[in-house]
Amino acid sequence: MLVKFDCYDCILSQIVRIARDMSSDDNVRHDMMRKFLSAIEKNVCRFTPPEMAAEFYDICRRMFPDKDHFREEKLKSTELAVKIYPELKKIVNASTDPFAAALKLAIGGNIIDFGVNPDFDLSNADGAIRDVINMPVDENAAAELKKRIDAAGKILYIMDNCGEAVIDRLLLEQLSGKVTIAVRGLPILNDITRAEIIPSGLGDFPAVDTGDGTPGVSPKRSPEFIEVMRSADLIIAKGQGNFESLEGNFDGKPIFFLFRAKCPVIEKYLNVPHGSMQIIGKNLF
Repeated sequence: MLVKFDCYDCILSQIVRIARDMSSDDNVRHDMMRKFLSAIEKNVCRFTPPEMAAEFYDICRRMFPDKDHFREEKLKSTELAVKIYPELKKIVNASTDPFAAALKLAIGGNIIDFGVNPDFDLSNADGAIRDVINMPVDENAAAELKKRIDAAGKILYIMDNCGEAVIDRLLLEQLSGKVTIAVRGLPILNDITRAEIIPSGLGDFPAVDTGDGTPGVSPKRSPEFIEVMRSADLIIAKGQGNFESLEGNFDGKPIFFLFRAKCPVIEKYLNVPHGSMQIIGKNLF
């Protein structure tokens, strides 16, 4: 999904916020903005929203190579999710349909997002995640996903945010030991990288990374990872960033996007309500 005009408000406000946090020196902030605008000037309409964000974070990494800006948020999100995980596991085990319960909770965990919502309050996350058990999903899409999972030999599960990644384990455990998890190659927003795999309780799963710092998957920036995707029988991609970067931009194997609709652009694009749980299958032939 290429960047929409209404994406600029979110992207630019995020960039301004991060620049303020990175430095108190206006000259440095201006330099960051100049470099970003120069990087996107000629091809602004050819970026997906995550690719545009990645351009700015590349600049941040060059200027502040040792700084993981969202490190504290990632740590706290992971700690919270680890704390509530046992209770969520009990919900799944007690359910008449453990797969459906795990699927809903995994999508519910996508609410943990400091990129779309910089004011996200972790203290509300526990209740918001539990509430999804009673929320509607596309039952036909869920059934198709389950059928594809059962038939697949190799599943690639592309992860999204820290904290959310802990809760993904509920669904990963339903995938019969045939799943490889994928994380970001470099720190970006509060997305999970290899550094957070063990703290998230995911060390038993084979893992790969995208090789770069896009908050999604960019065919232009991660061609090697696209080949990894093509080697899987089924791809499950969590979060809006993966949807924005891969929807209409990957024509390989069957892929299912799982996320909460959290921004007006996506809600308008899909014609869905704010906060709704999405299960979207593509390349199903």
